[in-house]
Amino acid sequence: MSSSENAASREVCEESPPPSEAEPLRVVLLGRTGTGRSSSGNTILGRSAFWVDISPCSVTTQCKRQTGTVNGRSISLIDTPGFFNTHLPPEELMAEVGRCVVLSSPGPHAFLVTLRPDRFTQEERDTLEWIKATFGPEATRYIVVLFTWGDQLQGKCIKDFLEESDELLEFVNSCHGGYHLFDNSEQDKTECTQQVAQLLEKVDKIVADNGGGCYSNEMFKEAEKAIREAQERILAEKGEKVESPLKEPEGTEEQGPELERRRRREEEERRREEEEARKRAERLFWCELATALGKGAAEGAGIMGKDKGKGKAVKKVKVVEKAAALAASPLSIKSAAKVVGGAVREGGKVLYKHRKTFLH
Repeated sequence: MSSSENAASREVCEESPPPSEAEPLRVVLLGRTGTGRSSSGNTILGRSAFWVDISPCSVTTQCKRQTGTVNGRSISLIDTPGFFNTHLPPEELMAEVGRCVVLSSPGPHAFLVTLRPDRFTQEERDTLEWIKATFGPEATRYIVVLFTWGDQLQGKCIKDFLEESDELLEFVNSCHGGYHLFDNSEQDKTECTQQVAQLLEKVDKIVADNGGGCYSNEMFKEAEKAIREAQERILAEKGEKVESPLKEPEGTEEQGPELERRRRREEEERRREEEEARKRAERLFWCELATALGKGAAEGAGIMGKDKGKGKAVKKVKVVEKAAALAASPLSIKSAAKVVGGAVREGGKVLYKHRKTFLH
């Protein structure tokens, strides 16, 4: 497609009237794992369009698009991987979530950010910050905060719940679509239809307020650029040399396939370095763990003491004498417990020291 055609496409997206039956209403579901994104998508479409399962990890690992007709109008829904508790590394997760903009080309009319009306934890805070960082400040013009599992409020008014957290209230107020409450456990078909109809009215208002426009790929690219520039500033403040991925080296005019190959090589090199660093950290962990287990077991058995100030030669003699005495006597349950306890104690110290190696 030529640049003039692209411009025309963007103009249509930004100035066209609200979606009609000929143009599907394009909506993206965003949220932390376990907040009911897929369930809400099924509620809106009135069928089991998205896979729902009770799991500590996100069931959705790739963006999924489903379409349907609701109240006589065509709707295109895109479910995204949940933030946190996924098998995807952070950079891959952000890239996959960002793919929803392409899948909803020329762009989504609205984002539904799902939250559960319970404790506003650090993960919820991080999720909202991640959404703002990924899609940029422009995204708030297209967001409706969708509170799921409304039955958990147990009669409490949603407005009262919002006022309990200044942070949450501030985010909701910044979203032009406001908020909506879903009771995902609702079995009454009439009630279920009404809550979906009310949600779509709020989405229609967003579309109208935005002049019939949508969140475009250009907006997403601007957000990506802002993230890269922020990362570069942070690295520059630390005194590290930074080469912007947006700026080509002087004297070169790499374009098209050659530029893509170079970027691919740089990405592969970066991944190799990360993998080597991870393996080094793991080798160090296993060496320290084996040493610590042996030391802890020996201390628990009374072979090695924690006393300081004695010569190494004297220590070695006493360790050998104690080991020989222990080998010649039967190992009681109490002694075995001390051996295991010592090993667990020292091994636990190593596990805590290297916890980031395995929680990365």
